[in-house]
Amino acid sequence: MSAGRVDDLAVMLVLLALAVLFAVLVRSRPRLGLVAYIASIGLVPVWIGVQVGMFVGAATAVGIAVLVALLPGSRIRWTVWDGVLGFALGVVLVSWVGGYAAVGDAYATATGWLVPYLVGRVLIARLGSRAVAVCIALVFLVVAVLVVVEAATGENVFVRLAMGNPMYAQWSGIRMRGGLPRAEGAFGHAIPLGVSLALAVPFIWSSRLPAWLRAVTFALVGVAAVVTYSRIGMLSTAFALVLCVVALGAWATRRFRAWTAIALVVGAALATPTAVAVFTEAGDEASGSAEYRGDLWSLLPSVGVLGRSAAAQVDASGTGGWGTFRSIDNAVLMTALSYGGFVACLLLVLGVAALVGFVRGPRTPGLVAVVAILPSLTSVAFITQFSTFFWFVAGVAVAQTAAAGTAGAPVEERGDPPRAIVDPPRAVEIAP
Repeated sequence: MSAGRVDDLAVMLVLLALAVLFAVLVRSRPRLGLVAYIASIGLVPVWIGVQVGMFVGAATAVGIAVLVALLPGSRIRWTVWDGVLGFALGVVLVSWVGGYAAVGDAYATATGWLVPYLVGRVLIARLGSRAVAVCIALVFLVVAVLVVVEAATGENVFVRLAMGNPMYAQWSGIRMRGGLPRAEGAFGHAIPLGVSLALAVPFIWSSRLPAWLRAVTFALVGVAAVVTYSRIGMLSTAFALVLCVVALGAWATRRFRAWTAIALVVGAALATPTAVAVFTEAGDEASGSAEYRGDLWSLLPSVGVLGRSAAAQVDASGTGGWGTFRSIDNAVLMTALSYGGFVACLLLVLGVAALVGFVRGPRTPGLVAVVAILPSLTSVAFITQFSTFFWFVAGVAVAQTAAAGTAGAPVEERGDPPRAIVDPPRAVEIAP
């Protein structure tokens, strides 16, 4: 055996030993798993990971360890929506086995959809919604602070964490708009950062942190969304906040609303002039971006029932594309192009179910976060950590909705969020 292979084997054994140690620690301290997982989404770049046949990113590795440690013995109330998602993933697996889908696509659904979804289900069952909300709020407070610092200094500290892999080459570059660098944080691109900030908003709102701290966090998240110079990120963040006001009033005291109003006015006053100037300067670039998203729908006729679209192609350099397009900023269309129209329709059913659940109640932070993001899915693909965070939140939403349904009363009809939402009943908690 060559020295290089011996070194690779040694590294793999060390990593495996660390993974086992981490799983053992999480088994006895589930909150450690929660913190590590949310931090791996918000504070670890997508290119940090190891190549084990397939690339295993930090969030995937932590998520698998959390599932190994906590899934056995967890009492989870499975629902029909778990079954629909499981069926969709089963169709992807069958498509791969039948030669209709690429192995990379099947791997992406397993690690980018299934793992985070199950982590969300398990962490709610083990720790309750309050712990999850507080952790998301605090991690994204740090995310927002780093993004604001990045915008002020023009330096992205995560880009310095260089790795010699294709993921670093693809996502480490800083994009520009209107002559200014767009803030990307650890997310590798401004758009997934912006919509991930929006996903965090309902959890910040419901976290039960001190009113002033939540208000400051909202202001920083709002400024961070603005300095991505992503219209969809800014609109999604604002929409998420509006939905919180409408649907999550039980978590908002008069004092909190006052603090939030002050913080948002100050944040808007600081960030709006810069955003307006950037989009004015961008001019044709911004309008061209909107036209490109409209042109993407021309690929729809190439979508088949199962598997990859006939428009898929790979050039001589190994770079993939779809027809004349190099990238697809549309999660719905990208799903159809990669896995077929049948899988995309199943996910659309889940989206409609989320809207119906929002209208009928009970309304939970996870459900509000998913509904706030649904319009954005035609403008952003499941890329970098946004994919992981979205499916994690989807798992949280299903767990919270199942718990709330067990408790009975809708959240918004009570002066305080019901115990089923803050801490699930024993039927969905850890086994005795």
